[in-house]
Amino acid sequence: MFVSSLTPPLRRRSVFAVIALGLALLASLPSESEAGLFKKLKEKRQARAAEAARESALSEEKPTPIPQHRSHYTDSHKDAYINERLLAGASATAPRKIVIDIGRQRAFLVIHGLVAIDTAVSSARRGKRTPRGTFKITEKVKSGKVSTIYHVYMPYWMRIGQTTEGLHVGDLPGYPASAGCIRLPQTVAPILFEHTSIGVPVEVVDSWDESELMIPYTFRKPAAYTDT
Repeated sequence: MFVSSLTPPLRRRSVFAVIALGLALLASLPSESEAGLFKKLKEKRQARAAEAARESALSEEKPTPIPQHRSHYTDSHKDAYINERLLAGASATAPRKIVIDIGRQRAFLVIHGLVAIDTAVSSARRGKRTPRGTFKITEKVKSGKVSTIYHVYMPYWMRIGQTTEGLHVGDLPGYPASAGCIRLPQTVAPILFEHTSIGVPVEVVDSWDESELMIPYTFRKPAAYTDT
C-alpha cells in the first residue's frame, strides 16, 4: 500500500493548488453566450466566403457580349463642311494632318494649309480623358474593329499613336460623351478615312488657333468649299 510522504501542511497546499488550477481552467472556458457569438461569427464568415465563390463562378460563366452591327448613328450637328475640290485635287503625298479641337468639339483635315474637312466630334465625357498631344495614325481598320472593353463595333477606326484611343464612327449627341476616343459622324468618317493614311499626324489640342492656315478659316470660307 502506498503511503504519502507529504506532511499534512504540504498535502493541504497541494490540494489547494489543484483546486485553484481547476477553477482557472473553468474560468478560461467561454461562457454559453460567448460560445454562441463565436459560432455566429464563424457562420457569417462561411456565408460570405460562399457568396464570394458563387459570384466568382457566375462571372466566369457570364458570356462575352456579342457586338451588334448598327446601321444608324446619332449626329445632332449635321454641319460637316467639306472642300470636295481640294480633296479631289490633292495628291496622295500632299502634306496633311488632322487637328482635333477639344474645346470646340471639332475635327479638321488640313491639306496644303487649307481646311479640307471640318466636322463635329464627340470626345471624352466627364471622368474620362482624350489624350492631348501630337500623334500619328498607327492603325486603320475600315470594319470589324471591336472595343474589348465595351464590346461595340468601331467602324473606320484610326488609332492615334500607341494609345488605346482613336477616331471612329459613333454617336454625336452634341456634347463630349465618349470613353476617350474621338467619335466621328457616320457620313464623314468614310471620307476622312479615305483621305488619310498611316503616319498622318494628328494633333489633339484644347484650342486650335489656326495661325498656320493660308486662309483664316474661322472667319470666312473660300468659295471652293462645299457644304455637305
